Amino acid sequence: MKPIGIIILMLMFMPLASSQTENTVDRKTQRQLQKEEKKKQREAEQTMQAALVEMMVNEGKFVLEADYLSNQYGSRVMVNSTINFIIVDSTQGVIQTASMSGVGGPNFMGGVTAEGTITQYEVTKSGKSKIYNVKMMIMTSIGMYDIFLSITPDGNATATIGGNWGGKLNYHGRLVPLGASKVYKGRSI
Repeated sequence: MKPIGIIILMLMFMPLASSQTENTVDRKTQRQLQKEEKKKQREAEQTMQAALVEMMVNEGKFVLEADYLSNQYGSRVMVNSTINFIIVDSTQGVIQTASMSGVGGPNFMGGVTAEGTITQYEVTKSGKSKIYNVKMMIMTSIGMYDIFLSITPDGNATATIGGNWGGKLNYHGRLVPLGASKVYKGRSI
């Protein structure tokens, strides 16, 4: 009787042991499937972002909201992106610098707002890196500005502005669709 009881007990616990190993296999498989799903989702988001950037650049309708400004010597300053930006709207453009103190300056925001007509707009795309290079010229009431933009497929951008007075100002930030931007434009000169 003892051997039969032991065999019956063993048969009762065998399904539990096999289900535990199945659960661990299922958990590992489940984690791997979740990782693969997240990877596919990231790739899809990157593809959508790249298509949006391509559309904005080719149509010439975007806002570069700057997180940093720098000069030709590399001095870099963190700025507010809602008041430091470059707007490109087909044939019109706006370049603005401003200060959080909002005191003084021609735009009453501690900086300058130059609004004018885009007289030149050329787009080229680098080979494997897929970086867009945009060269444009804006004619404003205070002078002509040459702007060179370097834009990555994920929307990060750097713009270098050269004007009539020498020196360079660099905007470092991200590209935002014209309708989705929340910038505040000061008084133009």
